[in-house]
Amino acid sequence: MQQSLIDTPAGDAAPAPAPRATSKGIAPGDIVQVDKKGRRFHALVTELDQQDSGRFELCLRPLDSRVSYRTATVREVVEVWRKARRSG
Repeated sequence: MQQSLIDTPAGDAAPAPAPRATSKGIAPGDIVQVDKKGRRFHALVTELDQQDSGRFELCLRPLDSRVSYRTATVREVVEVWRKARRSG
């Protein structure tokens, strides 16, 4: 009776990463590109707030001081660069 299609070493498996907070996998410390009303900018995610409707709102710190937006929805996020986790 065959148990598996390929042989895998049992001791080399890396631990599973911790689950991310939202559907796009955004967490505090990540850098995101946001498209808000046609204006695109990069920002650091400082906090995640879940509204009563279940949707997430991101609290942001824009990397460009000329941008005044401090919040965004997950739908307005165009791209995500995740904060690297230390292993060990």
